[in-house]
Amino acid sequence: MYRDDLAATHARLETIQRDLITAQSQGVQDQQRIAMLMAQLTATQEALARMGGQMQQMQGYGYGAYQLPPRHSTVLVLGILSLVMCTAMGPFAWSMGTEELRRIDSGLTSPEGRGSAQAGRVCGIIASCFLGFGVLMVLFVMLMASTH
Repeated sequence: MYRDDLAATHARLETIQRDLITAQSQGVQDQQRIAMLMAQLTATQEALARMGGQMQQMQGYGYGAYQLPPRHSTVLVLGILSLVMCTAMGPFAWSMGTEELRRIDSGLTSPEGRGSAQAGRVCGIIASCFLGFGVLMVLFVMLMASTH
């Protein structure tokens, strides 16, 4: 079960509820349409209850009350490796670190990995700067070699 399925079901539920309120508030009520919307509303609520139950079961597998697994250690390892081994991994560490911090701030991931995510992101930023400097140096050397 993906988080997107749950969000889509919530959106469908809200749409059906709005349609039902609109159909009931019209001067000439279409009883057949209201009955159809009521049936759809019930089916969507049941689907949502089933999904909620499945989400509860999934939470027992290590995510706790959070929807997504933490990636803070991956970001930290990628950031350190981008400094030590290959600066080309720096932008990936930077991007993943930023995304992980966004997930932590929005409550989708556990906040206990915030320090590791920040450290990996900073390592990625530094490695990205080294990468940019290296690219500029190569371009400068090529330019100087071509002028002589």
